[in-house]
Order: sequence, then structure tokens, then C-alpha cells
Amino acid sequence: MPTTKDASLRLVKPKDDAAHLLGTALTDLHKALKALSFYPAGHPLRGENLGTAHGSLARLLAGQELTLHVSRKGFVNNAGDPLPDVSPMAQSLARELFIRRIQHLTFMADLTDTDLQSFLLLLALDHQQVHAAGGMEKLMSQRGITTIWPNEIDLSVIWQKRQELEAVQEEAEEEGDAGSLGEDLTPPEAQEEAREYSLNELLSLMKKESDDNRYLQLARTLIGKTETCKGTGDFAPLLPVMQGLLEQTDDQGKSTIQREYASFSLEQVTAGPATDFLLQQLEQRDPSSSEMIYRVLRQLGTKVVYVLVQRLCIASSLLARKALATAIVKIGPAAIPPLVAALQDERWYVVRNMVAILGEICSQECVGELQHAVGHADPRVRKETIRSLLNIGGKEAESTIIGMLDDRDITIVKQAILSLGLMKSQLAVQPLIGIVAQRDLFMKSLPLKKEAIQALGRIGDRRATPYLTGLLQSWHWFAWSRWQELKTAAAAALGQLGDEAAIPALKARMSAGGGLGRACGEAVDNIERLAG
Repeated sequence: MPTTKDASLRLVKPKDDAAHLLGTALTDLHKALKALSFYPAGHPLRGENLGTAHGSLARLLAGQELTLHVSRKGFVNNAGDPLPDVSPMAQSLARELFIRRIQHLTFMADLTDTDLQSFLLLLALDHQQVHAAGGMEKLMSQRGITTIWPNEIDLSVIWQKRQELEAVQEEAEEEGDAGSLGEDLTPPEAQEEAREYSLNELLSLMKKESDDNRYLQLARTLIGKTETCKGTGDFAPLLPVMQGLLEQTDDQGKSTIQREYASFSLEQVTAGPATDFLLQQLEQRDPSSSEMIYRVLRQLGTKVVYVLVQRLCIASSLLARKALATAIVKIGPAAIPPLVAALQDERWYVVRNMVAILGEICSQECVGELQHAVGHADPRVRKETIRSLLNIGGKEAESTIIGMLDDRDITIVKQAILSLGLMKSQLAVQPLIGIVAQRDLFMKSLPLKKEAIQALGRIGDRRATPYLTGLLQSWHWFAWSRWQELKTAAAAALGQLGDEAAIPALKARMSAGGGLGRACGEAVDNIERLAG
């Protein structure tokens, strides 16, 4: 016979991620409950949220039973103390359970998605209706739910009840009387006032409404009216609706449930042809609505980012591309997967745009993905990759740029050197010294060597001092003026390093006169000023 696991006990294991799994499962359960309450039957988001919740619970259960304890304080441990780090959505779920007189909730190891859906549909009913029908225990039994048990923590009792219920189900199926387990209850429909509300009036009523059920009824009415607008192609009235729903989504004075309903409503209002309308408005760069549209798209996140990326790939106007790219950047890390997928596009300019946006999102998660662009055939893509890595920063980005010092295109190498200097990359010191020290009798690679020396100066690592002073003290017959130019750059870099060990070599060259002498004198002055 399996033994139950207590959620509160699993949280104290120091090396276990049970706390994270529990928090995720409770949050996903709450989202699934609200989706079932809000969206009509057959809506894809009902199934999507239910599937996510079932998956989260399955990972949490891991083949064992789990009992959750509920009190007025929310989810609690055996001692009655609230569980730590529980999200507001999880607390809202606990409240829904408590007002339906569920103090313990046991999930069996073989939890089915069918049972989970039936349970959440019952939980979506008004609690007074549940009590009038005999309570959750009676309703769950009537619906044949066998993998979720309320107010029972003794597994031996649960298994006995389960066997009895399954026997009743089998008997009912044999007799062809599937309805004997009880008819579904349907929440009573809201009785709307006789007169028709306008969109603005509905928004105003929702803003003032404190009752969650009434808010849901108003939201459904609002969605119905916006669908009428979409059907007639009248999208302009939807913009203030989106603005109002955004404000209510962010309104901390509203309950978590109402803010979620506002978010669900926003998704519905912007769905279908309204998405195309929004993006057209954005591409036209209307200052009066652009910022609001950016906020809407950021709120929608992954639900709209693929559309944005696809539209960006075919946009012909520079202004349109900038507007769409800005929208994707504002969405943030949620936009990374479709951007990475677009790195495989055959069009170089599409790949370059994706690389640039990844750099603007500035997430360390992007660095590994940018490896796809490091070896791109078009140098414009590789150059943009360096810019993005510079913007993101970090050791992994530095290492990737260092690897590009071997690029076949000299302009890419120069860009990499410049970026490493700006990043003050300690990892790049030896590779840059290698470029400076590389044998080149006639100084054909002078521009590259100068870039490397300037980068060493910006980095400020004194490991470069012996190599730069050695360069100052060297003597060359061929390409004398080029070598003088390189030594002048070395003197300037030594001044930036501030290493007093370089002073003798610099003073020895001050008498050379010309640009090199002046550079050595300025370097000595700078080092002495830093030392003083």
C-alpha cells in the first residue's frame, strides 16, 4: 500500500527542488481553474492550461501520493503554519478550497487529466451552489473522481472508497446508466440589466467591481461586444478597451482573480484579426498609441511573439522593422525561442536582424544561441554578432569573441579586438599580445597590431607591460616609419596601464623626438600622476 507524501515535509529537504515544483503546480492549478471558469467550452486555452497543470502535478507527485493541507491562512504544514514562498495565485487557490470546506486534498499517484478537469469544473462553481448540492465530497463522488480525494488523508480508507466507487462505476457502465453518478451542475447565468452597456461603461463597471463573480460576468459581456466589433471590422474602439484592461491587469488594488480575468480578457480582445490591426497601427508609428501597443504586446508575451517575428521577416519599410523589433525587445526573454529559430533563415538580413534583437534583449541565455551566427557566411551577420555579444557581456561572450579573432575577414577581426578592449576582457590579454608579437618584418598588419595595442591599453592589465616595453626597445631597418607608428601606439598604451616598470623604457625613447618622443613623454607623465 503506498504511503502519502506531505507537501510541507518535502519542502525541508535542502537539496530537493520540491518547493519549486510545489509552487509551480499550485500556480498552474490556479491558472487552469481560472481558464475553465473564463473561457467557453472548446476554447483551446482551457485544454492548454489543464495540460500544463496536470504535467506540473505529475512531476510533483513522481509516482507517489501527495496531501495538501488548507486553512484560513492558506496552504499550511502539519503544524498549521503557512508554507513559505507561496505565490498570491496559490493563496487564491487555497481560499477557493477553504470556502468549499476542503481542509485536506490528496492527489493519487495515478492522477488522471479527466479527474483533474472534473475536479476543477466543480471548483469553478459558486461555493454556495456547491454547499446546496451536498458539498464537494458528494459531487466528486457523483462524478466518479477516483484520483483526487477531499478531507481524507488515510490512504487505506481512500483505497477502500476508491474500490467501492470504481465497482459502482463498472456496474453503471454495464447497465448503460452512465448518468447514475450525478448530473453536471451548471453555474447560473448572470442576469444582465435590460439596457445595453457600451464598451466604456463596461470597463468602468469592471474597474469599480469588487465581487469576483460579478467581474467575470462583466468581462464576458465585454468580450462579446468586442467580438461584434471584430466581426464588422470596426477595430478602433478596441484600443481604449485594451488600455483599460491593461490598467486593470496591473491594478494592485484588485484581487488576483480579477487581474487574471483582465489578462484573459486582453488575450481575447487582441486575438484573431485584432492582432493584425494592432501591428498595422504599430508599423504606422502613431505616437498616440505606440506605447500602449508595446505594453499590450509585452503582456501577451509568447502568445504573440511568433507573429511579430514572422512579420518582421517580411516587413519592407525600415520604420516598420524598427517598430516590430522594438516590440520584440520589450517582450524580453520570452521572445528568445522564435528568434533563435529564425537564425536558420537563408536570408542574411533576417539573421542579422534576429542577432541584433537578441543583443538588445541582453540575456545571458542568448550567448550560446548566438553561436549559430558566429560562423555565418555573410560578414555583416558576423559583425552584428560581435556587437550583440559586446552588449550582453560576460565571460562566455568574451570567449566567443576571442574565438572570432581567427576570422578570415580582417574587418571582423578588428571589430572583435575593439569589442574585447571595450569589454576590458582579462581573458583576451594573451590572445591580443599574440597578435602584437606575431612576426611581421614589413609591418603589413600594422592596423591590426595597432588595434590590439589600443585594446590592451583599454583593458589595463599589466601583463602586457613586458611585451610593450620590448616593442619600444626593439630596432628595425625595414618599414621604419611603420614600426615608429606602432611604437607610438605602444607608448600610449603603457601610459594607460600606469605601470611604473615601463618608465625607464619610455624615458629612453623620449629623446627620439617626433610623435614617438611626445607619446613617451606623455606616458611617463601619466604614470607618475597615477603613482602620485
